[in-house]
Amino acid sequence: MIGEGWLWLGGSLLGAILATQAAWHLERREWGVALRLRNPTYRPFLLLARTLFYLGVPAAALLWGRDAVILRLMGFQPLLALAGGDVPPGEVAGNLADWARDVGWAAGLGAATWALYSLIRWAVGRTQAADPVPLHPLRAFWEATLHEVHWAFYRNAFLVALGVYWGAWASLGTVALEAMANPYWRAALRRPGDALPTLLRAGLAALSAVLFLQTQNLWLAILTHWLVWWGQERLGRRG
Repeated sequence: MIGEGWLWLGGSLLGAILATQAAWHLERREWGVALRLRNPTYRPFLLLARTLFYLGVPAAALLWGRDAVILRLMGFQPLLALAGGDVPPGEVAGNLADWARDVGWAAGLGAATWALYSLIRWAVGRTQAADPVPLHPLRAFWEATLHEVHWAFYRNAFLVALGVYWGAWASLGTVALEAMANPYWRAALRRPGDALPTLLRAGLAALSAVLFLQTQNLWLAILTHWLVWWGQERLGRRG
C-alpha cells in the first residue's frame, strides 16, 4: 500500500532530523563535549544507534508495514546457483548472466565515479581531513551497507508511486532534505578539509540511484559504494 510506505518514510525522515538536531545541541553543552571526548564508549554507542536506525527501520517496515517495503524494489537480487538442485539449469544460467551484466555496470560506474572524484581532488588540492584515526576497511564496508540500505528504503515508496525511473530520481530529494537538515553535514561542508568527502558521500547517493536503474542489485551497490568510499579515503590521506 502506497500510503503505508509514505508513513514509514515520513517517520524515518522525521526521526533522523530530530535525532541529529538533538545530538548536535547536546554536544554543544559542556558535559556533552566531555562525554564525546573522554568517554571511550561514545563512538561505539553512536555506531550502534545508527545501525539500529538504518537497518532496524527498514526491517520493521518489512515485517509490520503491510507492503510498505517491497524486497524486489530494495534490490535484493538472488543468486540461483546457490539455491540447490531444484532450480532449472536455464534459470540459473539466466541469473548468472544477469549478475555478469550487473557486475559490468557496477564496475564501469564505480570506475567513472572514482576517476571523477580523483580529478576533483587533484584540481582542488585538498586532502581528506580531520580524523587522526584511519578509516578501517571493515568500518568503511559497514558504513556503505548502512547508507545503501537506508537509501534503498527511501526509494521504495517513490518507486511504487512513480515507477522505477522517476521514483529513483525523486527519492534523492528525500536524501537531500535529510542531509540539509543535518547540522553535522552542514558543518562539514564549511570545513575545507571535510567538504570534499562530504560531497563525495552526496555523489554516492546519486551513484546508488543510477546503479539501481541499471541493475536493481543492492549487493553490488554496497560493494561499489565501499570500494569508492574507502579508496578515496585512503587516497586523501596519501595526498
